[in-house]
Amino acid sequence: ILIPMKLEEDITVTWWTVLAPIWITNGMWIYFRLIIYLRLHFHYTSRRHRGILKFFWIISFTALLISFEMLLCQHLQHRKYTLTTVFIPVFIVLALLLIRSCIYPKISRNYEGTPPIRRTNEAGSARLGERMNNINNYIM
Repeated sequence: ILIPMKLEEDITVTWWTVLAPIWITNGMWIYFRLIIYLRLHFHYTSRRHRGILKFFWIISFTALLISFEMLLCQHLQHRKYTLTTVFIPVFIVLALLLIRSCIYPKISRNYEGTPPIRRTNEAGSARLGERMNNINNYIM
């Protein structure tokens, strides 16, 4: 509601005030993500790596989005930066999402909670082909 009012010049507040609900939402989002991270880190010791990795991604995305909002406020208030400069954090977020979509399935497959099943052979009873099948089963 505040953005259209500011664009129509019905109110005379700064863009920082107009975008205050977004700032408050980002602060609450960081707070709740921190609680989730602390729970994963202290209560579930087997999922610590996953919690640290998720917290890193969340902090990275949030920091970039907050920097975008700050640059946008500076651009709208003072015309200090060009739109190219303002949208650089958004492009970095998109690149990180692309990287995460390629890496994250591999990471989550390693942390399913069950160790891989290793098949063992009886001494001297397996031929080379059977040993290779067991190695392939172990890898996959």
